[in-house]
Parts: sequence; C-alpha cells; structure tokens
Amino acid sequence: MKKIFALIIMSLFVTSTLYAKEKKLTEEEALKILEECKANLDQINADINKLEAQVKEYRDKVQAVDNEISSLKEEIASLKEEIAKYPSEYTVEEGDYLAKIAGMRYIYNNSKAWPRIYRANRDLIKDPNLIYPGWVLKIPHGIVKEFEVIPGDYLWKIAGFTWIYGDPTMWTKIYEANKDQIKDPDLIYPGQVFTIPRD
Repeated sequence: MKKIFALIIMSLFVTSTLYAKEKKLTEEEALKILEECKANLDQINADINKLEAQVKEYRDKVQAVDNEISSLKEEIASLKEEIAKYPSEYTVEEGDYLAKIAGMRYIYNNSKAWPRIYRANRDLIKDPNLIYPGWVLKIPHGIVKEFEVIPGDYLWKIAGFTWIYGDPTMWTKIYEANKDQIKDPDLIYPGQVFTIPRD
C-alpha cells in the first residue's frame, strides 16, 4: 500500500514539474509544491501506520475469538461424550430398587433422586417399593421446566426434590410462576402442570 502512495506522490511530483514548466513557476514555487507533496506523503504514511495497527488489533481479537470458539467446541464435544454415558432407559435386575438405581453413577449418582424415576414410570410402577427384574424404566435427564402434580405432592415437597431446586424453602418461586393455577398455595391438585422457573 505504501508503494502505491509513493507512486502517487511521484506522479504528483512529475505533474507539478510539468505544471511548473508550463506555467513557468519559479524554483521556489516548485520547491514549495514538492514540500507540500512530501508533507502529504508523510501524513499518508502516518495514516497507513495507524490503520495497520488497527488491522493488527482486530486480527488479534479475531484470533482470540477463534481460539475461544475452538475451546468451546472441544468442551461441547467432551460434554456430548459424557452425556452419552447417561442412559435414557434402565433394565431392572435382580436385587434392584429405585433408590439403588438412582444412586448409580450414570443414572443420578444420588439415591434421593429415586422419586424422579418413579414419577416417570407411574404407568408401570404402582408401588415404588415393588419393581421387578426385566422391567425397562425410563430415566429422565436434563433440566425440568414443567412439573406434573401427582397425589401426595405439595409445593414445599416439589421444591425440595433434588432435580427441581433441592431446597423446600424455594416453593414460593413455583407459586409465583403459577398463580394462574394456584389460588391457595396449600391446595394443589393431581394433574396440574406447573412451570418451574430457572432464572
């Protein structure tokens, strides 16, 4: 780029020389024009240097973003591999019970989360204390954003589930988000589907 501007200045110099001959400028006037051309060239070079510095800065920023994207892609790939280890179904074996299954590393790694398996398989499990070898149980994963009420539920209990908030005192969040359905926080009914806020 600098070469191009140098050629432009040379062209201006030649033009000014021809102009000087044609108009019969004095040597002093011709030198003045030449000095102006040089000053313009210096300014152009300064502008180019500034722009080149900005370009380098932007390239560095782009490189940093590219590096971050690459790192995130690697992390996503790693998470996908880890998630793939968690089954969506489990076949009951001799000696299994819901708390034992929930406590398995790639199920929930938390025996207290057994009600989640029970709730997902109520079509099959009539009594959570009785499950049988050969049954194929659904194992739900992921963040719960909706919750269906079953007999025996109340807001305090729902909020306390490990896969909801793990804290019974947060029942008010569920209440506030579902006031259109809940007229009295002490009265909720089977079949109601509540939104579970995650902010």
